[in-house]
Amino acid sequence: MPRRRCSGSEPKGALFGLKVLDLAGPIGVYCPKALADLGADVIRVEPPRGDAMRELGPFYGDSPDPEKSLYWWQYNTSKRGVTLDIEKPEGHEVFKRLVQWADVVVETFEPGYLDRQGLGWRRTLPIASSRTSASVSLGGNSRPLARQAAWGRRPLARRDNSVKP
Repeated sequence: MPRRRCSGSEPKGALFGLKVLDLAGPIGVYCPKALADLGADVIRVEPPRGDAMRELGPFYGDSPDPEKSLYWWQYNTSKRGVTLDIEKPEGHEVFKRLVQWADVVVETFEPGYLDRQGLGWRRTLPIASSRTSASVSLGGNSRPLARQAAWGRRPLARRDNSVKP
């Protein structure tokens, strides 16, 4: 995939030439944003129904609209985007081509989600252009909380009542 720049300016940044596939949700969205701001070529993968982060305010002009989410804009500048349904077989082939293209893959799915889709690291590693993958999870990959959603279903921090001030 050729690298395109919106502004037509000369390539800049310490990470120019690094190619990143961004599948991150709210808990990991800053990682690919930082890489993009440092010059990496980041492709954001968004499901056909739109990313849930587009529903988060505040909204430009105080008008709730997925295209006006300032939260979305904040974390997705400096990136390119593609709409892709990785839950359908036709999306699998496109996803595999993107993995071949990428040097780094960043994702925040529930542990095992990509494996269930037939797109887990063990399956894509032989075709990957790089061996770098970042999987962000609040509950870890194998601990008791690993399967719980990391966004919207439980607090980001818990209070331990056993600790007395």
